[in-house]
Amino acid sequence: MELKKLVSYIKMYWKTSVVYKLSFMASIVISPLMLLMTFFIWKAVFSTADVIKGYTFEDIIAYYVIGMLVNHFIFNMVGNALQDKIISGELTDDLLKPFPIFGQLLASDIAERAFAFFVEVIPVFIISFFIFKLQVTFYVFFFLMSMILAFFLNFMIGYLMGLLAFWISKIESMQWLMFLGIRFLSGEHIPLEFFGQGFLFVSRFMPFYYIRYGVIQVYLGKFGIIGSLQFMFIQLVWVIILFYLIKLIWSIALKRYGAVG
Repeated sequence: MELKKLVSYIKMYWKTSVVYKLSFMASIVISPLMLLMTFFIWKAVFSTADVIKGYTFEDIIAYYVIGMLVNHFIFNMVGNALQDKIISGELTDDLLKPFPIFGQLLASDIAERAFAFFVEVIPVFIISFFIFKLQVTFYVFFFLMSMILAFFLNFMIGYLMGLLAFWISKIESMQWLMFLGIRFLSGEHIPLEFFGQGFLFVSRFMPFYYIRYGVIQVYLGKFGIIGSLQFMFIQLVWVIILFYLIKLIWSIALKRYGAVG
């Protein structure tokens, strides 16, 4: 994959993201409402206890707020995009282009999430800072690096889900179930400790742990400096593993696609 071509595609998709900025702006209104709803739900839960599974009320609100920031940054629809290209036959035209489909979809997501960082992540952070007294910690730099790695890891996972369309023509329901499962296993709404230490231990051996839950813990300073660096190293290892897994499955899938086409 040529870096210059990737950058040119990112610039092109950035312009597209700016054109459709209204869809991003809507989240600025929706996100605070979701935060308020969550605030009152957890307020009721903590009305009978000061600490639950090692989390105070302030901790759990910080967890959810940081989780929302991570969600805005790593979100992608690459699985659906790839699926649509495979099923519609559009992939045939993409294969003739000088830039690989993987790079095209990656450039599109980088541009979209870069734009989202300014119109979704930063506004939600500012709102949370003033309304929910979100603390700016020493680990912000580690958090940003970890969040970037989480973006690439989540992209790889989404791309792998999209590759299923080479073998299964009706995969919308399966993708939706997988999507819900990933959100659950990555601790999107509830910290993984709430499901027991055994569940938390096992989750460390799955990539989903490294796209949300762990990234949030980096921001909260739960891992410390050395632990945060180790966490990011494991994130990078997972990105590399999934990248080569994609290459392997892609080569097998193309042979099938060529035979069918």
